[in-house]
Amino acid sequence: MANDRARYEQALSKGHAYGWDQRWPDAIREFQAAIGEFPQEPAPYAGLGVAYDGLNDSRKALENYKLAARYSQGDIIYLKPVAELQERLGQLNEAGQSYMAIGEVHLRQRKLDEAMVNWLRAVRLAPDLIAVRQRLAAVYQKQGQIRPAIHEYLAIARVLQRQGNVQQALETCQVALKMDPRNADVLTAIELIQQGEMLPAEGEAAPAPQPAGTGAADAKLPLPSLLEPQADEWQSVAKDEESSSPVQDARRMAMEQLAGVIFEEEEEDELLTPGRGQGLSKTERDALITQALDYQTRGMLNEAISSYERAITGGVTNTAAHFNLGLLYQDKLRFEDAIREFELSVQDQEYRLASHFALGESYRARGRIDKALEHFIVVLKIVDLDTVRHDQADRLIELYENLADSLMTKGEPEQATNFANALVEFLSHKGWEDKVKEARSRLDSLSSGGRTMILGDILTAGSEHVLESLFLSQEYARRGMFSSAMEETYRAIQLSPDYLPAHLQLAELLARQDRLENAVVKLVTVGDTYRARGDMNGAINIYERALELAPLDLSTRARLIELLKRHGRIDRSLEHYIAMGEAYYNLAQVDKARETYQEALKLAPRGAADKKWRFRLLRLIADIDMQRFDWKRALSAYVELRTNDQDDERLAINLIDLYYKVGQPESALRELDRYLIQLVKGGRGVKVTHILEDMVERRPADAGLIDRLAHLYIHQKRVKDAVNLLDKLGEAQLDAGQTRQAAVTIQKIIKLNPPNVTSYRQLLQRMQQDLA
Repeated sequence: MANDRARYEQALSKGHAYGWDQRWPDAIREFQAAIGEFPQEPAPYAGLGVAYDGLNDSRKALENYKLAARYSQGDIIYLKPVAELQERLGQLNEAGQSYMAIGEVHLRQRKLDEAMVNWLRAVRLAPDLIAVRQRLAAVYQKQGQIRPAIHEYLAIARVLQRQGNVQQALETCQVALKMDPRNADVLTAIELIQQGEMLPAEGEAAPAPQPAGTGAADAKLPLPSLLEPQADEWQSVAKDEESSSPVQDARRMAMEQLAGVIFEEEEEDELLTPGRGQGLSKTERDALITQALDYQTRGMLNEAISSYERAITGGVTNTAAHFNLGLLYQDKLRFEDAIREFELSVQDQEYRLASHFALGESYRARGRIDKALEHFIVVLKIVDLDTVRHDQADRLIELYENLADSLMTKGEPEQATNFANALVEFLSHKGWEDKVKEARSRLDSLSSGGRTMILGDILTAGSEHVLESLFLSQEYARRGMFSSAMEETYRAIQLSPDYLPAHLQLAELLARQDRLENAVVKLVTVGDTYRARGDMNGAINIYERALELAPLDLSTRARLIELLKRHGRIDRSLEHYIAMGEAYYNLAQVDKARETYQEALKLAPRGAADKKWRFRLLRLIADIDMQRFDWKRALSAYVELRTNDQDDERLAINLIDLYYKVGQPESALRELDRYLIQLVKGGRGVKVTHILEDMVERRPADAGLIDRLAHLYIHQKRVKDAVNLLDKLGEAQLDAGQTRQAAVTIQKIIKLNPPNVTSYRQLLQRMQQDLA
C-alpha cells in the first residue's frame, strides 16, 4: 500500500547505506521502493542519481537528478548534481542554465558570493546566456566595479549583434559608455557596430573585480528590463556580500574549537566514548582531527568524513566533531547520517540553535516537511526568546506552539514549505542577529492591546510589504491621519487576507475613531478565527478586548465564558459571570442577572479558595432577592453568608430583619443575641445600645427586643429609661388586647420600684382580677 511513511523511511535508509558501500544495484532497488511509497519526494530520486552515476549510467543518473530537483521545487542540494553532471557530459548550455538557476536561488537567500560563483561558472560554460550576463553586470555596477560591469555589457552586445539585434547591441554599449565615457573598448565597440562590422570575439576572461569605489561609481544607470522587477533585492544584497547563518557561524566555531583541542594537554578523565570501538591515543586522535580539518577546508568531503568517523570511533566526543561530521554528511546528501550527528550536537547549548537549523534543512531535503518545521520553529523560538521581556516569554512560547500546530495540521504542504523557505532566507545572511533585533523592535511597535507578536508573524505575513503597510498605518494613526492609516491597513489585508494582526490593527483603528460597533464585530471575528486555529489564549485575549469596548455585549461574553470554562480558566470565567450579571442588572433584566449568578454558583467550587467565589455570588443573589421582596429565598443565602462571615455587621442586621419578615421572631432574637455577644466580645459593646434602640423604634411592640433594651438600660443605671420603655410596651399590649402579656410587663416595672410603683401595683391588681 502506497504512502506508508515507515516503509518509505526504511527503504530510503537502506538505499543510502547500500550506496555508501557502493552496492549500487541494491541501492537502486531500495530507492525505487521508496519512490513506490512517495513518488514525489526528491530524496530517493537523488539517491538513484548517485547510484546510476556509480554504475556509469550517466543518462539515468541525470534523469533522476532532474526529477529530484523538480520535486524539491529547485532546492540547491538537488540542482547542483544536475549542473555538475551536465558539465561532465559536455552539455554545456544546459549546465550553464542549471548554474544560473542555482545562482538565482542563492540570490533569493541573500548569498551574493555563492550566486556570483555560479553565474560566472554559467557564463564560462555558456557564454551566450544573456540573462546571467545581465545579472553580473548589475551586481558589478551596484558595487561600483566599473571594469567588470563594462566587460559584461560588451559581452551582451556581442551576443545581441550575432543574433541580429543590432539596435539593442548598440543600446547596451551606450549603457556601458555612461559608466565610463572615455572607455576605449566601449567607444571602439560602438564604432564597429555603427559601421556594420562584427565585434571581436571575447579573447580573455572577465577582468578581476576592482575594489569598490573605483571608476565612475556614482553613475546612475537603469537596470536592464530583466532585472527591474528584482531591483529591491540588491538594496540589501549589495550591503551583505558575505552570507552567514546560524549553521555557518557554528561551523566556524566548531573548526576553531577543534583546532584548539589539538593543542590541549591530555587529562586523566579525557572523554572517551565507551563501546564505540578501540580507544586511540591523544596523538592519534589529534592527527585524525588535523586531517579532517584539512580535508574539510580543501573541500575533500569523503576524506574528511572518513577522518572524522575514525576519530569519533577512536574516542573523540567533542560536540564540534559531531557537528562538522553532520555538515559533511549533509553536503554528500547522506541526510539520515547527518540527522544522527545533529541529534547529538543539539544537546550542547552552544550548538543547539545551529543543530536545530541543520536538522530542519536535512528533514526538508528528505521531504519530511513536518519534522523540518518542528526544528525550524524551535530555531525561531530560540532566537525570538532572546529578544523579548521575561514577562512575554510564556505567551511567546505558546504562540510558537500554536504556529507549529497550525502549520503541521492544516494539510497545506505548500504553505509549510513556503514558511520553511522564508525562515531559511530570513536567517541566511550576514548580520542576521541584528536583523532579528530590528524585526523584534518592529513587531513590538505593531503590538497593541496587550497583544504579543512573534517573529513567525513576519514569515507568515506572506510579504514584507504587509508589515511595512502595518507600520505605516500605525505611524499615520499616531499623527491622527486615520484615513491614510485605514488605507494602509486595507492594503496589508489585501496582500495577505488571512494575516490576523492586520485585521486586529483595523479593529483598533476603528475603535480609535469611535466606530465601536464595527470594531467589536471585527474583533469577535478575529477571536473566532483564533479559536478555529486552536489558539485559545489568543481568542480569549481578543474577546476580552472586544468586551472592553462593549461591556454589554452579552453574546460575546457568553462565548468567552464557555471558552474559559472549557480550558480550565475557572477564576476568569467566574469574573466574567459576575460582569455578565451586572450587565443584565444594568439592562433592568434582574431575573437574567439572578440566573447568571445562580449558574456561576455551580462553578464556584472549582475556583480558587482565596477568591471566595461562592460567598461573593451568594451576596449578589441575596441582594437581588431583597430588592424583589423575596424574603424566603434571600433568607437561605443570608444564613450561609452569616455562618461563614461573623464579622460582617450588615449581614447580621439583614439576617435578623429577614427572620422577622418571614415570621420567625424567635430565630431573629437568637441571631440578635448572638450578634450582640459578638459585639461585646469584640470590644464593640458601645454599639449595642444604638442597635437595640433602632430595632425597638422599628418594632415598638416586640417584647423580646424591649426586654433586651430594658435590661441594658438597667445595667447602665438608666432605670427611668427602662421604666418608660416597659411602660410603652405595656400600653401597646393592652391596646392590642394582650392583657396577660401586659401583666408580665407591669410586673417587670414593679420590680424596678419606680417612684409611682403604687400606681403600677394597683393596675396589676385590676388586670389580674380581669383575667380571673
